[in-house]
Formats: sequence, C-alpha cells, structure tokens
Amino acid sequence: MDFLKPPSTHAYSQEDVREILNIAMADRSTLDSELSHPQLLEIAQELSISPETIKLAKSQWLSQQQVIKKHQDFDLYRRSKLQDRFGKYAIVNACLIPINFFTGFGVPWSLYILTSWGIVRGVAAWRVFFQRQGYSYDRAFQKWDERQKA
Repeated sequence: MDFLKPPSTHAYSQEDVREILNIAMADRSTLDSELSHPQLLEIAQELSISPETIKLAKSQWLSQQQVIKKHQDFDLYRRSKLQDRFGKYAIVNACLIPINFFTGFGVPWSLYILTSWGIVRGVAAWRVFFQRQGYSYDRAFQKWDERQKA
C-alpha cells in the first residue's frame, strides 16, 4: 500500500486542492446526503478557513440561491404567459378559419392572420425557451422583479 502515500515534497495548487476536495465530497455524498453546520465549520477549520469567512461565504451563497430562485420563478412566469397566449391564438384562429371558409370569399384572409400571428408567437416561444441570458432577458427580468416588489 505504499502507492497510496503521496511524496512528502509534492505541492498542490489551490485549483488542484479544490478539484480533489470536490471529487472527495461527491464520493462522500453517496454515503451522507447532507452535512451539518458544525461539520461545515469543522472542515473549514481543518482547511484553515476562519468562521467569519465561512459566514460571509454562506451569506453570499444564500443570496445567489435567492437570485437563482427568482430566475426560476421568472422563467415559470414566462412559460405560463406563453401558454396563455398560445391558447388565445388557437381559439381565435379556430374561429376565424371556419368564418373565412363559410363566407366563401376567394381570398383566404384568415390564413394571413394565422401566419403573421403565428410568426409572432414563434418568436415569443424562442425567447422563452432559448433566450435565457443577454440584455433583453435581463431587462425583462428587471421589469418583472419590479412588478413583483410593487
């Protein structure tokens, strides 16, 4: 079992240590799913991290989790609004197409409405499902967040 002992002169960079610890924690997570706060402080102490630094890191982590939760709520809101708009699109066009058919006019004017409105709905769907970052997403999120606060 001599191969398990690392050479005493070997040094690890901070990135190497972080990766090794992440792998070790991932392997440990199969045994224990959660760590308690005292266990977190014990690990920090072993790594020479002060409790104040852990407290600051924990508060930053909590604020990041709140932002992530807000973005998830915003994405859910956007999907529900899109679903409502597609419902209205389907209902209106389901009424316009028969009206156009039964009036007997030679020009299929309902298809123009169906196509143009469908393009608008398609762009909206693209924004909801594929545009999750960038200026317009951030701006829409800020507007939604302001309305939620009000």
